[in-house]
Amino acid sequence: MKQVLYVFVLLFPLCSFAQNKPAYCDELPTTYEKGATASRPSLPKFNTTPVTEYKVQVAILKFTNPKDYPFHESLIARYRPCEEVWVVESKQSFKSKNEALQLRDKLKKLGYDGAYLIEMVAWE
Repeated sequence: MKQVLYVFVLLFPLCSFAQNKPAYCDELPTTYEKGATASRPSLPKFNTTPVTEYKVQVAILKFTNPKDYPFHESLIARYRPCEEVWVVESKQSFKSKNEALQLRDKLKKLGYDGAYLIEMVAWE
């Protein structure tokens, strides 16, 4: 029983340091909470306009590292530290929905059956 306790005491600190979440994932600062006062100046205004762009996502990997799998050259994996997932999506974003649909259909024919479009806001 002592050995089990020693192993637990030795491994617990290692497990607690293994989490790689950034500090901003834990909680929002008090300035962003619902009841906080607005003492900060407003954000600067820029001469940009929002435009809708599209990407093709093929997978969200929770317990799998994408380096272990080969993907099509048009895809890239990016890590979302707060959700602790890898998102596999198209490298390129498309202003035209038809172009994004063409890539999605191409990827579906190649075996990415779960490929779908995501809509995002870009600024130009």
